Amino acid sequence: MRSFMSVIVVFSAGSLLHFTWEWSARSTLVAVFVATSESAWEHLKLAFWPALALTPIQRKIYGPAPGWLPATAIRCMLPSFAILALFYGYTALLGNHHLTADLTIFAIAIFTGEFLGHAVLARGFGSKFRMAPLAFLYLP
Repeated sequence: MRSFMSVIVVFSAGSLLHFTWEWSARSTLVAVFVATSESAWEHLKLAFWPALALTPIQRKIYGPAPGWLPATAIRCMLPSFAILALFYGYTALLGNHHLTADLTIFAIAIFTGEFLGHAVLARGFGSKFRMAPLAFLYLP
């Protein structure tokens, strides 16, 4: 249930962030956190920042769970990888993009990241596996 609520929060916040740059009169500070163009790369911010912003709340709920840090890395980073893989995969096959597919990919990516992140917390993986997701944070 917690993972489903996280999906709703991250998806809703990401959707609102899509319009925030225009609402802020194109503020440079706001541009760091929101999409400023329709590129796939800019839209990664819409999945990453809401997931990261939800982190303190989840830390409060779960406490010092053994898998909390790798779960957070999964929740924040996996959607970005999924968005890129699915978006560029289907556009390579079809030759162009479609808004419906883009929105579906956004939802699937957030769903996947949140549910896998929560699964890591629920199962308490061994110490060898806890540090593996942190490798994503080091990727150049």
